[in-house]
Amino acid sequence: MGIVARSEGLITVLGYGSLLSQRSALETVPRLTGFRRVRLPGYRRIFNKVGVVFFSRHGADPASLEIASCSTEMMPGSEIICSAFDVPEADFPALYEREHRYRWADVRALDEAGMPVQGRICTSSTDIDYRLNKCVTPAEYYRRVGQYYSGPLWRDDILPFPRYLVFCLEAAATQGQAVLDNFLDCSFLADGCTSIRQYLSTLEPPLQWQGNGDVYSYRAR
Repeated sequence: MGIVARSEGLITVLGYGSLLSQRSALETVPRLTGFRRVRLPGYRRIFNKVGVVFFSRHGADPASLEIASCSTEMMPGSEIICSAFDVPEADFPALYEREHRYRWADVRALDEAGMPVQGRICTSSTDIDYRLNKCVTPAEYYRRVGQYYSGPLWRDDILPFPRYLVFCLEAAATQGQAVLDNFLDCSFLADGCTSIRQYLSTLEPPLQWQGNGDVYSYRAR
């Protein structure tokens, strides 16, 4: 799959979780430009990927079920609102490294005027694909994953890591009520059935995410 360039020397990236936050995107690609909103038909968000970074940088317990980060998968009839931003080709490897567990896909989104936007998005993969095509040797897999976590990366029984979910909700809310509602209703637990809105309604005590003040950072240690 070739690199998708919106114009010469630039790659358009779509963000749907932490990358809904321009601040979070700037942590990895400080030279990004054109941060904006787009709609991506035919996809939904799903919290089915174990966030290894939660163990290595945020003190998560590998035995907990609350270890999921957000991915995407194709879903006819669904639509997610994403951020879109343009990254210099020379800077894209940093983002590729940040999102190393994912598979990248070329997609066509729509901007706020309904015009097509060709870009790249992170989407779900499998453990076998990751081991064979991203981690060439067992030593590399151990360096990236195994020293922190020994189970499967893609699971159907895990729940969102709370601090990460709070950050994603806050990032969506800063984009407006429509984006927040889209995140709540078009994002699902790893079971593929329970929306994030439904999940939040079951939590006791409730997840306090509005005005939380606990600033999540990908780079935190």
